[in-house]
Amino acid sequence: MLSSVNLGRRLQTVAEMVPDQARLGDIGTDHAYLPIWLYEQGKIKSAVGIDVHQGPYQSAREAVLNRNLTKQIEVRFGDGLNPLKPGEIDTLTLAGMGGKTMLSILWERPDVLVRVSDLILQPQGAERQVRIELLEAGWLLKNECLVEEEGRIYVVMAYSRNTGKDLAELKQYEATWIERLSQEPGEEPEPLKTMGSLIVSSSDITWVISKLFWQIGPLVLEEPNQELVSLISDQVNKLEKQLEQMKLARDEAVLAKMEQVRLDKMMLEGIKQWLLRLM
Repeated sequence: MLSSVNLGRRLQTVAEMVPDQARLGDIGTDHAYLPIWLYEQGKIKSAVGIDVHQGPYQSAREAVLNRNLTKQIEVRFGDGLNPLKPGEIDTLTLAGMGGKTMLSILWERPDVLVRVSDLILQPQGAERQVRIELLEAGWLLKNECLVEEEGRIYVVMAYSRNTGKDLAELKQYEATWIERLSQEPGEEPEPLKTMGSLIVSSSDITWVISKLFWQIGPLVLEEPNQELVSLISDQVNKLEKQLEQMKLARDEAVLAKMEQVRLDKMMLEGIKQWLLRLM
């Protein structure tokens, strides 16, 4: 079905994860293109678009008004979930904001959140914290995937109260990756065979693997693809540049941190090797 708006790949991926016939709350709605597209496609019953900035709020109002959708899509000015009443929406979308900001928005209104059945999030930063806090709060990870738009790779996550993987199930996935990357010498991927002057304990290695596992994403790692390989390659390159800069320092604290950065880089290279094997 044709729509009056075009979504980029990032928002298109968010839209595809919205449950059918949802009553949507779109936080940080900007021009309200996401709820407009979803309604014109017949995917949602109704929507409330919320923005805390006057410019985007006015743009969203005009976009909805110009399409005669004011009865189906309401645009409200306000911060986070504050403009919402408990029970008037059952699905939330939050895209294009920091992960810590997302969590702050969600935890600020437990009376609204308790009536929500689905979350679709596209955080930009703090992805590990988002995953762990939501899973520890009882949410189930329904889906997550990477999407590339204008040369940048984003992650989109879907959580549900009823369908998906719980924390205990995902910890089994974590254990598999810890086992893969903590093998005895001679069995592990090439980057892990030689650690040079880096001396680490098995607990250090386990901690780093766990950190990277939750940062990249349990379900993302289950579906290895070129976007994931590219993402990890970019992260390795950033760490290499960071190490080069750190080598110039004479501060002991910086030199000590170098060992941690080297271990992060080494583990990412190991993950990449495994992904290439699995693809």
